[in-house]
Amino acid sequence: MNESSDIEGRAKKGKFGRWVIIFLAVATISSLLGSFPFWGEHSFIFLLLFVVLFPTTVVASLMRWWPMRQAQGVRDGVNWRRKLNLSAVGIALSSLICLLLGIAWFGTAPGTMLMVAGTLLLPPLVILLLLTYSMRDRERLAETMLEEDEEVLYQAEVHWGVFIPTIVVATLILIFTLAPLGTIGYGIATILYLIVLPGTAAHSLSVFFNTELEVTQYSLIAATGLIVRTTRLFARDDLQAVGVQQGLLGKILGFGKISFICKDGYSFKVPGIVDPEGLRQIIMRR
Repeated sequence: MNESSDIEGRAKKGKFGRWVIIFLAVATISSLLGSFPFWGEHSFIFLLLFVVLFPTTVVASLMRWWPMRQAQGVRDGVNWRRKLNLSAVGIALSSLICLLLGIAWFGTAPGTMLMVAGTLLLPPLVILLLLTYSMRDRERLAETMLEEDEEVLYQAEVHWGVFIPTIVVATLILIFTLAPLGTIGYGIATILYLIVLPGTAAHSLSVFFNTELEVTQYSLIAATGLIVRTTRLFARDDLQAVGVQQGLLGKILGFGKISFICKDGYSFKVPGIVDPEGLRQIIMRR
């Protein structure tokens, strides 16, 4: 009885998902066609709808029909990673399709709209690819670099405040897009969206997901970087000074940058650390 009910529930869920994808596909085509008869702000609104709806349709279709190769017992544990990867693939396909069709129909209204749509999809694609790369499985530094008699006394955490620059840039994009500034506002919003937003997002993701700082009774281990990850291992006795740098928001939210100066003059900094002053006291305590 329970098995038949489960099968019936999956069938209803599958039928509902199919209708959702059909609705998204119709809305996507309507938004693209709706941008052709208009000029200026109205055309831009339809174009933004298409930029949101088209990759959403592609991603939803991949989520529904892409085969699950994992065994049932581990499916729940990897489901979030599968969704993240399929989202990246979906946005990449959407951008590629728009750009290729835009080139094929270059000089026409549909070609122009598709070229713009494909370009607008590039920043979220870059950010999502960086996110999938940052969240890949890897061993902690303590599991690979410590001696047998060493134990981790303190493992620093990275504060969500490292995303504040990205949040500020995204807010400015919305303001310049929605404010009645006309072409100037759209131009500034475009520059922020295509150039500044991916850069700030890459830095924030790099710090949040790829920064490690661990203290043992003998050494200090730190790692930073996204594509090229730099790992440092220092004896605590070789540290000459430890400094803390916190801005106004850092003092309010409780995070900041901690810097290390070694006796040989070498120095390095680790940003976004929770309670950097408390960590400094732990490190300097012999």
